[in-house]
Amino acid sequence: MASDKPAALIVEDQPFIGMVASDILRESGFETFHAFDAANATEVLKEHPEIEVVVTGAGLPGTVDGLELARKLSQERPNVQLVLTSAGEELRDVPEGARVLRKPYASGELRTCVAAKALLTED
Repeated sequence: MASDKPAALIVEDQPFIGMVASDILRESGFETFHAFDAANATEVLKEHPEIEVVVTGAGLPGTVDGLELARKLSQERPNVQLVLTSAGEELRDVPEGARVLRKPYASGELRTCVAAKALLTED
């Protein structure tokens, strides 16, 4: 059964960072899913078309990094809100509408980036 909550995918190769991001988003009203690289993210997105927000690390391991994943998603799923996180590297050619957060980021910064999709009121 599908959830009434908006859904977010966290794509992060560092498990602790992914868990923290997941906690922040769940506290903001999201159902969360996880992937550790772009290939895994693509699988999760196919299985869960309800995902509205993708938070991805820019420097993912593998043949496709997080920035390239974001570019692909901006073309294939333009309604998905994209947040790229970066540990300091300068990001070039960020997709239009995507937000960039520098690691380490505060929980409020991530909440602000996804606030438009969050359920901020109780039913």
